[in-house]
Order: sequence, then structure tokens, then C-alpha cells
Amino acid sequence: MWITKKQFRGAWFLGILIVLTAAANQWIGGYFSIQNQKLESPADSITLDSLLAEIHIRQLADKEYFKKEFEFKAGFKKAEKSDSPIQVHDFDPNTVTRADWLAMNLPEKVFNGLEKYRAKGGRIRKPEGILKLYNLDPAIAQQMLPFVKLDSSQFAKPKFEFKKSPPFPEKPKYKPFDLNEADTTQLMAVYGIGRGIANRIVRHRNGLGGFMNKSQVYEVFALDSAVVEELFIKAYLPENPNIRKLNINLATEEDLAKNPYIRKGFARIIVKYRTQHGPFKKAEDLLEIKILKQDLVDKLRAYLEF
Repeated sequence: MWITKKQFRGAWFLGILIVLTAAANQWIGGYFSIQNQKLESPADSITLDSLLAEIHIRQLADKEYFKKEFEFKAGFKKAEKSDSPIQVHDFDPNTVTRADWLAMNLPEKVFNGLEKYRAKGGRIRKPEGILKLYNLDPAIAQQMLPFVKLDSSQFAKPKFEFKKSPPFPEKPKYKPFDLNEADTTQLMAVYGIGRGIANRIVRHRNGLGGFMNKSQVYEVFALDSAVVEELFIKAYLPENPNIRKLNINLATEEDLAKNPYIRKGFARIIVKYRTQHGPFKKAEDLLEIKILKQDLVDKLRAYLEF
């Protein structure tokens, strides 16, 4: 059994008092023994004996009182330390009441700490969590552990319900446009076509006199094939496009040079040949110019008039 500091001080004080009392008893006894020898009166002797007896009785009474006081305090501390046997039953530490806790003979000060923990929003999520309760004796905690029953539904995450968002507004339906009639603003509405590309498409188209088929759009410089596909989602070419014809016998060198198939070099040669040999009567006459090939003449055929 451990003795507290308070108990030790009490025992020390009691010991000093006993020693002092014994010393005083011896001194008084010696003193009165000497005086007895001097006393000649029997009455004085009787008075002295009575006084000594009273002192002795008081010494015994004080000694008995301090002994009982010490035993009482030591017994009280011992009783305070040794709690009654716990009577634990199934409980949930997150919902157990004070009355139920005390009915199981569990320490109230431990419940006070648990109550503060719960008040701040804390929850014990595993049975082993009670081992961390403040002031709870580990031996008692081990006895409680098999009886901890947690309601797992408290920790279940709420199901997230997707709210149906309002339907997206329908994209405004665009009206497909004729590629041969489109301006740069319409072309720039197509993903991937900026101002520069739009200008090149228009120059190539106007130089030809209009697109006859989709393959001619791929001929535009620096125009990606994916952008061409995107373009033809919003644009179209009519089955019989309205083509602007080029009179090869009347066109000047500058007019001929605007055509992307002829350009400046071929334009000069065509004009010289026409001047020397007279006007062309049909597209095949261009093959008389040796540097002009059949594939070029085939491309020009639909755009020429004589």
C-alpha cells in the first residue's frame, strides 16, 4: 500500500509528538521525584500523584486519538482507490448515458472526459478507442473492451445524390452556307480557321472562279485536312456550282496569273504563244505549249471559255 505525502507528514508529526511527550514525562517524573523527597506533607504527595496520573491518562488518550485518526485516513484513501467491482454490459461509448455508466461501476471522472469529447463532435470509431479515454485504468479498459458495441451506421457516409441539372439549351441550328458564296466572317466561324486561313481560302476560290469539288479546298496553302472536314460540316458545294469562266483568248497576263493553276510563269508563256499562233479553239490546244501537261489542262478545262 502506498502512503501519500499527507499521510507521511501526519505520521511524522505523530512520532515527534510521542517523543516530546515521552521526554516531558521523564523530565516531569524526575522533577517531581526530587520534589517528593523534599515534601514533608502527605497531602502534597497525594496531589502530586493525582497530577501525574492525569498527565499519563492524557498521554494515552492523545496517543490513541492520533492512532485512530491515522488509521481512519489511511482506510479512507484505500477505500477511495479500490472501486467496487465493475459490472459491464454491452454499451456504445458514443451514446451511453451517465446513469448507465455509473450503474456499471465505472469511474465518473472518465465519463466526464468522454462527455466533453462527445460534446466537441468527437466519436469513438473502433472499440479499441476506449483505451485512449482520459483517466481510464488500462486494466478496466481491457475488461470493458469485449462489451463495446458501436453503431456503424453513425459513420456511414451519406449517399451523394446527383441532382439532375436542367437540360442544356439546344445549340442554335446553323444554316449551312455555300462555300463559293461565303465571306471571311462565315469561314472564321469554323473551328480551326483564323483570319489568315480565311483570306487564303477566299483568294484561292476567287482565283479559280469558284470551287468545283471538295478536293480543290485541300489545295489551299497551310490548310489542315482536319480543318477541311470541319469546314464541310458547316459549308457545302452545290452539285452544279456557279463557276466564273476565264476567256483565255481575251485575258491579260495579269488576269491569267491570278489563277492558282497558271500563275505568273505560265501566264506569260500562254500570252506569247497566243500572240504568235493565234487564239486557242479548245483546251487541248494548250498542250501545244510543251511545258503544259495533261493534268494541268484537265484542271483548267472547266474554267476556260473560248
